[in-house]
Amino acid sequence: MPKPISIILISISLLIGFFFYSCSSTKNTNSNSKAGVVITFDDYFVNEWKEADAQLSIYNWKATFCVSDFEKLTTSDISNLKALQNKGHEIAGHGFRHLNAKEFAKRNNKQQYLKVEIFPLIEAFKKEGIEIKSFAYPFGAKTQTLDFELKKHFEIIRGTAKGGKKVADNANFYNGTRLANGIGIDSNYEHFDLNYIKKVLQYAKKHNKIVIFYAHKPLEKATNEYEVEMKTLQLICEFVKNNQLQFYTLKELNSLKKR
Repeated sequence: MPKPISIILISISLLIGFFFYSCSSTKNTNSNSKAGVVITFDDYFVNEWKEADAQLSIYNWKATFCVSDFEKLTTSDISNLKALQNKGHEIAGHGFRHLNAKEFAKRNNKQQYLKVEIFPLIEAFKKEGIEIKSFAYPFGAKTQTLDFELKKHFEIIRGTAKGGKKVADNANFYNGTRLANGIGIDSNYEHFDLNYIKKVLQYAKKHNKIVIFYAHKPLEKATNEYEVEMKTLQLICEFVKNNQLQFYTLKELNSLKKR
């Protein structure tokens, strides 16, 4: 028996509605994880970070400055960190005294590590009006136990990863969790090469990935360990700008994590 015309029309309407809903849902999912870059800096090179920002602001960049050795910071350093934060950058933690977390916790215990290295850092910045949401391990030294403890106090925790010959196997692409790894872009790293950095960026663009970098002291010319040249940072920023990628801070990754 043929179906009444009204039933057929209702069925067609439901199919069309489902089609547009599906397309809309897919679009929203993709827009929540746009390919991009997280640039992080470790330690306490505040003057150099400020100078780098002055040069790279033309790219509307954003960076995360993971600060350690709080007792070495001057009043001017604190003021400059606040200024960087006000411009949209993130101020994150890197240890109150830059201790090797893995070694310290092994000799003592995890609670002692928190008491000596983490709680003083959080409180010191809090007194200055800076809330720390992210943390980067000094030396990349971490354990699963420490990860578990630190996730109670930070939204995102960054470790380190080496760059492999096969870019697709690298662990420095954001994986949708609260544990992230960065690849070093200081000139002294074994894997460092501008062409290699380009390959990593191209892979991120092609596969809609977010790549995480870490560096220390930005300078025009690197002559020692833990120094990144400005031309490296400019290359990354130009790629982001020219290829419509997005700059992220570490804490912004928290909103993209898997549900």
